[in-house]
Amino acid sequence: MSILYRRAAPAALLVVSAAFFPRPAAAQSQITAKLDSVMNSLMAMDLSPGAGIVVVQGDQVIYSKGFGYADLESKRPFTPETELYIASTTKSFTGLAAALLDKKGTFRLDAPLHQYLPSLHLKAPLNADSITIRSLLAHTHGIGNSGPMVMRLAYTGEYNGDADLVKFLEMHDAARDGRTFRYGNVGYNVAALAMDAATKKSWKEVLQSEIFTPLGMKHTSAYVSKFARADLATPYQLTLDGWKARPYGKTDANMQSAGGLITTLRDMGTWLTAHINNGKVGGRQMLPAAAFEEAHKNAAGTLALQAMGGTQIGYALGWNILVRGNDTIYTHGGGFPGFATHMSFVPSRRLGIAIFANNDGLGSGIAEVGSAMIYAALTDNALPLPIPADRVPALIAREKENINNDLKRRAARPQTLPFPLDAYTGTYENPLFGKLKLSAVNGKLEANLGAAWSAVEVFDNTKNQLRMALFGDGEVVNVEMKDGKAVMLSIGGTEYRRVN
Repeated sequence: MSILYRRAAPAALLVVSAAFFPRPAAAQSQITAKLDSVMNSLMAMDLSPGAGIVVVQGDQVIYSKGFGYADLESKRPFTPETELYIASTTKSFTGLAAALLDKKGTFRLDAPLHQYLPSLHLKAPLNADSITIRSLLAHTHGIGNSGPMVMRLAYTGEYNGDADLVKFLEMHDAARDGRTFRYGNVGYNVAALAMDAATKKSWKEVLQSEIFTPLGMKHTSAYVSKFARADLATPYQLTLDGWKARPYGKTDANMQSAGGLITTLRDMGTWLTAHINNGKVGGRQMLPAAAFEEAHKNAAGTLALQAMGGTQIGYALGWNILVRGNDTIYTHGGGFPGFATHMSFVPSRRLGIAIFANNDGLGSGIAEVGSAMIYAALTDNALPLPIPADRVPALIAREKENINNDLKRRAARPQTLPFPLDAYTGTYENPLFGKLKLSAVNGKLEANLGAAWSAVEVFDNTKNQLRMALFGDGEVVNVEMKDGKAVMLSIGGTEYRRVN
């Protein structure tokens, strides 16, 4: 496999001044050497064009570096100031905003959903009188995650305000397993609708006024439009020819409360510091400690799920509560086509880590494996790796081989369509999920479902089947023809019928 990314430029940029490190120089040098070794070993495996990390101990940033490139084409380096979409890591911000409003009496965590959305009529057996805001934020609400509101908010961005979203929410079925803890986006989406109704403004503005401004997070926002494209990390996907930039996939419309923030590692250091110190940053109480204590409570009941190299014992407001060895870790990850993120902190050790990468596949290895390796390095293995360290390279190599083999299998499929290209191009519509447009670009098909984009491959030309990856994972598309023209596309059982 040829790789476009070459480490000809400086591999890492240290931009945190010595003022952040009041510890003895020798001790800081030892920490830097340990973490440099971890990150350089991961970057050497070519898991992402770029990545970055910030580590907080107590109330100090002790390490902050960028590695590789935020943009390969321009050779723009990845730094702690690189602005990157953080996907589901957003949930911790929405959760804290709800806790802050609860302490003010503006928006109650234990109020029923009907209090804020009185006209809402959910599908039976769901009842908005028995679903609380807390249960929405704890993923114990019982609303099915597969439905038009979630899809339009996270991917397509096609809706006309909150009233439209409420109508789409009413089309969601109940979850199959009732009110058992089930992670998803829908609870946070619904909680934001209720928050909007309670505050008479968008949840995006609430986060700005309640969190970003008080904490001085000047490079964090739920609006893509507030960032210059040249300052954003470019999302990448792996191909047989190496790393290839992909469309950004995010607009203001599909930046949503379950996954809708752009931030920097610099700001994320502030965020972790605030959580480790219950609202204190730089020795000052910037936000109420009581809100952080509320946000850190287990809201999902007793769990015993094997996850992330430990046992997940609960879920707080935007944080998985994980036990690994003798330590409790608050953690959350995020993933979206072209992006992978991780954030976590260990209250007893007053230690926190955030890692970003501009690739979601192999990049998640940097985010998740990297964080575990760094905890092990900083605690002399008191917080052990989920797997022996000497097995990590082999596991990553196997994952890279699996991805490469999948790319080769797909490339080996005949890409000749059974009908001319213009027999497929056009617009297809599903009343719940919106308009899917197929376009011819440089002799190949591309698909757009609102802001969601995918290259289109031929899956099986003998069956007139295509392959799309509008939502990250590849799906087979069955094409129905009439009079030599495609009239219907079926994706995972969802039918889109031609409208022009």
